[in-house]
Amino acid sequence: MDLHYYPVVRAKGGEFEAFKNMPSTVINRFTPILEIPKISDKEYEAAVKKSDTPYEYWMDKKAKKIAEIFKGKLVIVDVSQWPVNFTTEGGSQVLGYMVSALSSLGVIVSPVVGYARWDSVQYRQGIKDMSLQAGANFCIRLDEIALEDMADTEHFESVLEDICISVDADMSSTVVVVDIGDVTKLPVFEITEAMDNAYETLVGIGFEKLVVTASSIPDSIEKAVKDRDSSDTMVRKEMLAWKGFISANPDAGLGFGDYGVRNPRSSDIIAPDMNVKIRYTIENSFFIVRGHSVRGVDGYAQSQALSQVIVESKHYLQPGFSWGDKKIFECSQGLMVGNSTTWIAIDTNHHITAVTAEIFEFATTIAAQVAKASTKPNAEPAVRKS
Repeated sequence: MDLHYYPVVRAKGGEFEAFKNMPSTVINRFTPILEIPKISDKEYEAAVKKSDTPYEYWMDKKAKKIAEIFKGKLVIVDVSQWPVNFTTEGGSQVLGYMVSALSSLGVIVSPVVGYARWDSVQYRQGIKDMSLQAGANFCIRLDEIALEDMADTEHFESVLEDICISVDADMSSTVVVVDIGDVTKLPVFEITEAMDNAYETLVGIGFEKLVVTASSIPDSIEKAVKDRDSSDTMVRKEMLAWKGFISANPDAGLGFGDYGVRNPRSSDIIAPDMNVKIRYTIENSFFIVRGHSVRGVDGYAQSQALSQVIVESKHYLQPGFSWGDKKIFECSQGLMVGNSTTWIAIDTNHHITAVTAEIFEFATTIAAQVAKASTKPNAEPAVRKS
């Protein structure tokens, strides 16, 4: 069983603040899949004033922020939000440039190879030209297109084999991320079936290091909590599905990942009428407290009342649990307000701390059950699907 956690997170200010305020005991339990966002118009305009090579200038700044947190540690880097053949002023592809910049700063980088991008000749060549430092391996990310192709086993296998041969990668050491994506409309059993199908197919081909990612948090707060100034719980279906799969296959090497507190399709553009909210991760679910528009009464200051709801609920884990929990308590006491970036940081910090603990506790429970079953007369060993 893989006890590590693989959150898919955007390499942005809120997430960086969340990471900076985590102890090493938490950081050592997860490896982030960092999605490098496209440069915004505002960021580009600022970079043009600073450099004749604004794209490279922006990427260098982004790399330095990542290195401040993860120097000497492994990160998985994905640039799928950028056009497939986009190049910097110096002619480098975005992924190659980021890998080089991060490596020079002491970060161990595993670059993501996009299955759906592999048919681009220019993209393939850029991947082949990369040099990885010791401890890093290429990572293959399977998206919706790849999961559909999986039904055509011969074609699917040939693409994966071509990727591995092209980058001189051993299937047994290559991490494959099975990205199921937005599962808000899927029942848990269908998510589990998708995990089961992907696991059997990939292990059958020869891959051994597999991670599944998905997100059941919707792209707008209205879909999670219907009424303004109210709260509700929402099941984290991706976690229930993964736990169900592992319970049936305790020896399976399938790591867990999600999208933190964001929906995969959510926009980075802050809507003028966005509702203030707190997404508080609890076992198997989110406890979500929704306010009202930031242009309404109290604006962001309403976060203080929302924090009180969290602190006074049965779900709150006390200020000492994480930096995020500490900030929620301070907010409930009227000591801070924050903005959208602040609350991404707070929610993400608590979420990652909570999920790393949840995975560890679940694995401990499963291990105890397996050990107990093995001591019973005529006990059969746990079955690992392959």
